[in-house]
Parts: sequence; C-alpha cells; structure tokens
Amino acid sequence: MKEEEYNILIVEDEYINAKFIEQTLISQKHKVAGIVANALDAKDIIKNQSIDLIFMDINLEGSIDGLQLAKDIYETYNIPIIYTTAYGDSATIEEAKDTNIYGYLIKPFDERDIEAVLNVAIKLIEKSKVNKNQILSDEIDLAEGCVYSLKNRCLCIDGAALSLTQKESQVLHFFCKNINCIIDYDTLKENIWMDKSVANSTIRDIILRIRKKVPHLKIENIARYGYILKKKL
Repeated sequence: MKEEEYNILIVEDEYINAKFIEQTLISQKHKVAGIVANALDAKDIIKNQSIDLIFMDINLEGSIDGLQLAKDIYETYNIPIIYTTAYGDSATIEEAKDTNIYGYLIKPFDERDIEAVLNVAIKLIEKSKVNKNQILSDEIDLAEGCVYSLKNRCLCIDGAALSLTQKESQVLHFFCKNINCIIDYDTLKENIWMDKSVANSTIRDIILRIRKKVPHLKIENIARYGYILKKKL
C-alpha cells in the first residue's frame, strides 16, 4: 500500500473510535504517535515529534475544537489532516477547507473507510513531496560548511551533526522554515512555547546560545521586534 511508514497522530475524544483508528493504522504498518483528546496534548506531541499525518476529530473536548486546532497547526507545521466528524453538512466541510485537509470520515465508519481515506491521503502527500522537491531542496546552505536539513531537523558543520538543546533545535528549525523572513517575538512565543507570557529575554538567551555554537550563522536582530535568519548568498 505504501513505500514508507507514517508517524500518525490521533486527536479524538471518543475512546472507542480512537482505538479503532489506531488498530487499523497499525494493521497497515504505520506508527501511531499517540492518542489525545484535546488541543493542548496534541500541540505538545507535535512540538516534540515529527508527525506525518493527523486524524482529527472536529468536536474535541475543551475550549479549542478540531477546526481551530487544525488552523493553528496549519499556520506553523503544515501537517496533513484527515477529519473525523459526526456531521456531513456542507458548512462544516467548507470551513475545513481553510486548513490542510487531506480527507474526512463521517461517523460511524469502518475499517474499509479508514483504509480508503488513508490511501488517498498518502497518495496526495507523496505527490506533494515530489512537487516540493522539484522546487526546494531539503537542505539549506546557511553559512560556509554549515548545512541544515529540514527533514531531519539537523544542523551539520563540515559534515558533523551539531548538538543542540530541544529549544535551540526548535527555534533554529522555525527560523529555517521561515528563512529570510522577519520573525517577531510573539510569533516565536506562540509557535515554540505556545505561550505569549514567555519573556523576550528567554528568547534572546536561546538565540545567544545558538550564535555561540554557530558564529557564522546570519541571525540578525530587529530592534525591539524580533529576528531574521538569512541564507548564505
């Protein structure tokens, strides 16, 4: 059915449905990154793992529903999403189009429904990967002897991987995804910490540590606003 194993997150607050999806994914030789029932837990897993696809229940417990969570994810991580919903109304589906939708399942569903929508989603993902690779290389040449791999989230100096803390790695990855773009403090707080109350000094400290480890990186400070990482010319 596939050429590679996908790491798939299940965001579903109905336990029986979640376990049924999990069993079907495992039977198709995919990895399940986790089962969560709310937006906070979903964001925590996404921050700490490389997720290839999400099964997202539109009606989640808590203040953030599946559609809003999907929009938040789309702005930062652009992860493909398959929706699960008890509603087949056109308004709900139309709203979902504003996110990275790769399919949807109407409850109740069976194993064949899951397999069918999964197959279509994977074909679309693989096609998208081919198209992107034709436009962008996975590797970004940041400075002399300094190359960053978006896929592997790895910074290599003269061919050797550089050791970074989790937050240093997350910040650098976000900069590389937005290379040559000015990033303000609030955007970093929302996307790295998911918390606007984080002090600017915390961000400055992490940037300073990255600069010390990689002096040749062109991370420029925009006074009282944020930073920009410039690609090697």
